[in-house]
Amino acid sequence: MCERIFGHTITLSNGKKIPTRWIGEQHVIEDLGRIPSMQDWFKHIMPESWMGKTKKLDSELELA
Repeated sequence: MCERIFGHTITLSNGKKIPTRWIGEQHVIEDLGRIPSMQDWFKHIMPESWMGKTKKLDSELELA
C-alpha cells in the first residue's frame, strides 16, 4: 500500500533513497512486533453468513 500511495522510494533531504516498503514493514513491526502472514490473517477472520452463500450461474455465463 505504501508503494502504491508514495511510490517505490522516497528521497531524504540528504539525497538518500529509502524504499517505502521498508518503511511500511518497520511500522507494522513496531505496532505488532512482527509481520503477520496471510495464514495469521485468515485464522482470525470471523466468517459471516454471507461469505458461504453461493448461487448457481446461468448456463450462458458458465460458457464464457
